[in-house]
Amino acid sequence: VDLTAISWRAIFDSVPTLVALVLFSLIHVPINLPAFALSTNVEVDMNVELRAHGWANLLSGCCGGLQNYMAYTQSVLYDKSGGTGKVSGLAVAGVTTILFFIGPVIASYIPRCMAGTLLVHVGIDLFLEGVYDTYLKFDRMEYG
Repeated sequence: VDLTAISWRAIFDSVPTLVALVLFSLIHVPINLPAFALSTNVEVDMNVELRAHGWANLLSGCCGGLQNYMAYTQSVLYDKSGGTGKVSGLAVAGVTTILFFIGPVIASYIPRCMAGTLLVHVGIDLFLEGVYDTYLKFDRMEYG
């Protein structure tokens, strides 16, 4: 390895981004997992989930991949659609992989207003789940 070929300035400039990614990775599980458990009425063992995310991030990092992230909205949609077990999870992964390659071609035919409408719909649904549906379940101080 020729260390003189490395742009140390670029590495130094990326340190704040790396720190932000590490911190974001640390806080997303304790935030998203209880919200998902509340939305789906499922008991969650935080220790098991944190260990799984840690191992997944370690394996991904060793293979040059991106950090693991639990996408709350996709997980709730998956649950509401009746997704259970590993087979349906692998099916979602397969469809996601296919869409990764052909998605830009498909997206060019979808009007921008449809994407905006989808975002508004998801935002309203998340607001209803996170604020309206839980209003009587928590103290008023939690909404303060």
